[in-house]
Formats: sequence, C-alpha cells, structure tokens
Amino acid sequence: MVPTPDLEQVREMSLGQLLTCHGLLPKREGTTVRYKNHQFNIVVSKGSLWFDNAASLGGRGAIDLILHLKYGVDPRSASDRALRDAIGWLSSFDPNTATNIPVRETAKPVSPKATFADQAAIHAIRDDARWPLAESYLVQARHLPAHVVKQLHANGDIYASFSQGYPNLTGICFVHRNLLGEVRGATIRNVSAGPGYAYSIGEKAGAWFGLGDALQANQAILVEAPIDAISYAALRQPRETVILAMSGSHASKAVLDTAHERRWELTVGFDNDQPGHAGWQRCRKNYALLYPDDRQPSRTLPAGKDWNDDLRSAPRQRHGRRL
Repeated sequence: MVPTPDLEQVREMSLGQLLTCHGLLPKREGTTVRYKNHQFNIVVSKGSLWFDNAASLGGRGAIDLILHLKYGVDPRSASDRALRDAIGWLSSFDPNTATNIPVRETAKPVSPKATFADQAAIHAIRDDARWPLAESYLVQARHLPAHVVKQLHANGDIYASFSQGYPNLTGICFVHRNLLGEVRGATIRNVSAGPGYAYSIGEKAGAWFGLGDALQANQAILVEAPIDAISYAALRQPRETVILAMSGSHASKAVLDTAHERRWELTVGFDNDQPGHAGWQRCRKNYALLYPDDRQPSRTLPAGKDWNDDLRSAPRQRHGRRL
C-alpha cells in the first residue's frame, strides 16, 4: 500500500508526472516545459509554477493544478470541499502505477473567446503606485536607458501591473500592438532579482512589443523579449529599423508575411542558446518556403546569452545617448 503523503509532500508533487499521466504531451521550450492536448495548453516553469494558455489561468503547485485539471475549479476561488477533494486525490496518487487518467470533459464554450481586455483585467491590472519599483528594476537592474523607459511609459507601451492570482507580485506589462498601433496583447514580466517569470496574454502572432516605426522601417530585427528589444536599440541604435519582440523564440507566419509585404530586410536576433538557434533555423526554413524569391533573413547574435546580457556588461556611457 502506498503511504499517504502529508500536505507538504502533496504540494511538492511533480507537476510533470501529473500532466503526463493525464495524457498531456511534454515539449521543452528553453527553461520551461509545455504540456498540451486538445483541451489544455499548460506551461510549467521553475518546477512548480504553471499557466494554462487555453484558459488564461495559472497557479502554483500540485493542488492548484489538480483543482484546474481534474475538477475544473479556479484555484483562487476553490471551496473547502474542492480543496479536500483535490488533496484526497493527490494523497492516493501513485505515479508508478497511474497511466492514462481521464481528464474532465468540458463542453465546447458557447461564449466568445476571452478578449485581451478580459485577460488584462485578471493578469495585467495596472497599478501606477508600483511604477517606481518597476522603473527602478528596468533602469537599475537591467541597465535600460532611463529616458527610453520614461518615454515608453508615457506612451502607454509599458506599465506596472499585478494579477488577481498573485497580488503581492509586481509585474511589468509590455504592450503588444499591431501595425495600426492597436493594442492586442501583452508580455508580462515580474520584477525579480533573478531570472524572473514572463508570459504573454492576448495576441502575439500579429501584434508585438516593438521599437521604431513599423510603417516607415526598411529593416526589422526580431528578438525574443521586450527587454531584449530595448537593450538591442540601446546597443546598436539602428535607424529606419523596427525591433520586434516575439515573446519567445518563434517567428510567427504573421510576422514573416508582414516582412514580405513591407519589404523589410529581416534579421533574427534570438538568444545565443539552443532554443534561440532552433528558432532561427525554423524562421530561415519557413521564410524560404513561403517566399523563396525574397531576400532571405540573416542572423545576428549577442555575445552573451541575450542582448540584455550584452547591455549590462557594457560601460554605461556607451548606451547613455538618446536613441
């Protein structure tokens, strides 16, 4: 008989084992792992943090995960009965014998998909009182030019935020805009001295965090994250160039189509690591298949892992000039 774990053991159970036993297939994406099937699209990071992109809902640890995965309950509003059921189920769970556990079946939604505004009201609630902390993090910890950060904030392209699930954690919301300048999504990064945690909500295939005038540019640089976009601009100070953050190491078909339509000279500046190299290869192959007669994309690499590493290692006077 399997011994019953205590509450702390239940909280520390492997999320990967729980997800794979429920039929979700893992796919490593840099420092995170994505578990996906027809119903769920869950990204796990730091071992215990998870976020279901299909439901725009996240949590921490095995109890929160099972409440969502098995019982269809939002961990933030779970009843005592639901918590007891989840803990009881986890207490009897044996990963060595559990295979192909059926997940809850949900009816197809009859309401329209949540809009970006709906998701932002949960995951990117603006709080200007937190802006000094967010600004200090960007300028002091990340060495981003202060005048650029202030201008982006004044333009509404970045702001301090928090989520309903983690109200004590301050986030920085980097707004995604389409070519018309309409807000369609955001990348949210928490303020942290370490690697931190970032995720996107809303659209990121055809709307991006960017620097520069996309309609006037003749060149586009693709990077992975908004902080990398600002770092690249500070280091290289490119002219007639738009720098777009993909919120990951994948160049979507939408951005490749846009590069073709706008006749951009396309350069991929993804991270100098395995996911970044793989993302570059996918981009190169996809563009060649889509537009074989166009000038093909080129690659540029940071000396460190990413462009912010390069910026933080550079003397401050090198990137103190106005962009």
